[in-house]
Amino acid sequence: MDKLNDSLSIIAQALDRFRAEEIFISFNGGKDCTVLLDLIHRSNLKDAKQIKCIYVRPQNPFGEIEEFVDQCRQHYGITIATVEGSIKAALELICRDDPVIKACIMGSRRSDPYCERLASFQETDPGWTPLMRINPLLEWTCEDIWNYIREHNVPYCALYDRGYTSIGDRTNTIPNPHLRVEVDGEEETYLPAYSLQHADKYERAGRL
Repeated sequence: MDKLNDSLSIIAQALDRFRAEEIFISFNGGKDCTVLLDLIHRSNLKDAKQIKCIYVRPQNPFGEIEEFVDQCRQHYGITIATVEGSIKAALELICRDDPVIKACIMGSRRSDPYCERLASFQETDPGWTPLMRINPLLEWTCEDIWNYIREHNVPYCALYDRGYTSIGDRTNTIPNPHLRVEVDGEEETYLPAYSLQHADKYERAGRL
């Protein structure tokens, strides 16, 4: 898979430009950063497994996300630190508490809001904590993400099996209406996230 090789190349470049202890993965329990975490821990890249992982916890998290973060700690045998707040506030706190940090690996894709013009390596915008953002998954589609997860048997949050396709917190996320299954005109259930057609277009239909 060319995209997979390209992503591993970007991570390798990151490790050439920064020491592993200067990089962290921004993790929120979602499918994209889960693929990113798995890529790093499956790779044979030197020092990749030493990259820190930090869970940026929203104000009102789903219990299923909290459980999944714990599952990842056990599955990958890693420490996942937790920082609360918006991504901007979290980055400020992370860099203040660990001044050695210089770069953040993120699971952003082109179809995400405000990501269509991102580069693989791009510094934060003015007004944000100075940091290099590294985006190995930019060219992946939603279908690519789910193909990787299912082909490699990667663990993922249980909410995705209940029709959630883009997960924020309890205040802004519902199951995706495009996955609702009705029987005799009555709502019955939701198909799993990987069933969503035209997913890059409708992925965020469950975000309020």
